[in-house]
Amino acid sequence: MVRLVLLLATVIWLASAAGARAEAPAGDVTTLAVGVLLHDRGPWSDRFERGTDLNLELEFAEPGGRFWKRLGSPRPHAGMTLNFVGDTSAAYLGLTYPFRVSERFLVAAGFGLAVHDGPLHKEPVGCRERSDCGFGSRVLPRVAVEVGIRLTDRQSLSLFFDHMSHAELLADENEGIDHLGLRLRRSF
Repeated sequence: MVRLVLLLATVIWLASAAGARAEAPAGDVTTLAVGVLLHDRGPWSDRFERGTDLNLELEFAEPGGRFWKRLGSPRPHAGMTLNFVGDTSAAYLGLTYPFRVSERFLVAAGFGLAVHDGPLHKEPVGCRERSDCGFGSRVLPRVAVEVGIRLTDRQSLSLFFDHMSHAELLADENEGIDHLGLRLRRSF
């Protein structure tokens, strides 16, 4: 039930953001990223969860203005990572910093906040002895890195990694989770 509510709220938010996009200035660009990610796999992963996840993300053009320039001209993004075997799914918002390496290669870094439906707390002995803990907080900081190659003017394929964790700043338990996989990006 929580997963369904999370998914529905995210879809409604993304649809409203897409509607607002239609009224944006002519130079505004939106990117849709669709990915297949390995669940709980990555450099900081403990591999207690499993599955292959679907990742959907909308990236909006930098809003402009002095405030955004002072921040380094990031692009707002909103997305979700859905796990279909009963483990943790998440919806997230944040900022993406794209770096143009060359005409063919792209690199981006992002950060923001994620809301997830994973366990907040698990059995204390398992947490202490096997580091199989809960997330400790429903809202987690999230970082992401993407490295890709442009296939056409509007499409690119990239290797994507993200990590959600609070580094024990919000609670004693800090499961954290990594996702690693491929994403196809399409600019409009």
